[in-house]
Amino acid sequence: MRENIFDIVRSLMLTLLILLFLEVINTTIMPMIGLSRYNLAFNVLIVLFIGFKVNSSYQALYIFIVQYFHSFFTVEGWEIGTIAGILICIIISYMKEILHFINFLTTIFVTYIFQLVWFSVAAGLIYLKTENLSYVSDKFWRFVIEALIMSVLAPWFFMLLERIWKVEDDSSLNKSF
Repeated sequence: MRENIFDIVRSLMLTLLILLFLEVINTTIMPMIGLSRYNLAFNVLIVLFIGFKVNSSYQALYIFIVQYFHSFFTVEGWEIGTIAGILICIIISYMKEILHFINFLTTIFVTYIFQLVWFSVAAGLIYLKTENLSYVSDKFWRFVIEALIMSVLAPWFFMLLERIWKVEDDSSLNKSF
């Protein structure tokens, strides 16, 4: 990825436009078809992509911007997602050398594992904030299904984001096609 300010702003704006489109679908169309209890967290996929693929010293700022933008569509707020996203990116930075998205199955598996870590961090913070374990356990059973769906969508979503962010590395999913 190039570190030109214009390229960064353009990539971030395109990513936010995609997030806007997906959040509108998530909050309007899904309840209309009877899926009001499920919420596909595309913001988590974007943050995971930033952690895995975008090599920048501004990762925390990108995560904050994505989570703040996502907070317009949720009641959970931006702070829990930002803390969880930054912690996930710290873990990813330590494991980056052993994680390679060489095929769709590894992408699905790694994305699912990191979504479980994301949920654990966010659920722990929500529990500390509310001291209500029933909310966390109810959310967990929906999360298992949501995370599985998001993990299956992750390879195609990452390929799209690789093109937007102009990521060129050996583990690029765009080389698979």
